Amino acid sequence: MRLSAKGEYGLLAIVDLALHPNQGPVQSIQVADRQHIPKQYLDQLMLSLKKAGLVESSRGRLGGYVLARPASKITLLEIVEALEGPVGNVNFLRKGHHSTTAVHVLQHLWSELVSSAITALKSQTLEQVCDQHRKMESQIMYYI
Repeated sequence: MRLSAKGEYGLLAIVDLALHPNQGPVQSIQVADRQHIPKQYLDQLMLSLKKAGLVESSRGRLGGYVLARPASKITLLEIVEALEGPVGNVNFLRKGHHSTTAVHVLQHLWSELVSSAITALKSQTLEQVCDQHRKMESQIMYYI
């Protein structure tokens, strides 16, 4: 499994929305500034999230984006799949290789790794990520 810049920026953007639930619609320029994402790229990502039914948008001077569902009802798997496409098992080895015991063992191992990643993404909600974020931000950081 690979997470591209699209997936990384999209996750940052939707976490940002979830962290500001009571502000009404959040404008993409605000998210772009806070998360250091190019605004034009962010607008494309938000369209993908909107198509997937994860965010809603409103137009106008006070418009912006809000979560389409509570953060507790959105899994990281849904977000990643909206941005990256289906998370599936990619072939560990290209076709054309001779079928050996080693190939079968490695394919099985790779399949288990992908399955574990899917399970982890499915079990984590956006709300849990935001809770972890808030907890880390509340801790005092000392830099020398």
